[in-house]
Amino acid sequence: MNLIDEVMTFAEATVLWGLADSTLRKMVHDNRLVEGKDYRKSGKVWIITKAAMKKLYGDPKCVN
Repeated sequence: MNLIDEVMTFAEATVLWGLADSTLRKMVHDNRLVEGKDYRKSGKVWIITKAAMKKLYGDPKCVN
């Protein structure tokens, strides 16, 4: 397993799951995601695990 394949940016995740841009930031604000486990900020970019996305929203709506 390649760990880099297990994370994506918030922007990538919202496209794959068909969500609004602000949805994941709202999940962070509402403490529905665990920092350091589900997501983190790297510089100016927010990243999230595929596992966290599947836990919240199921399988992606569109495939890359």
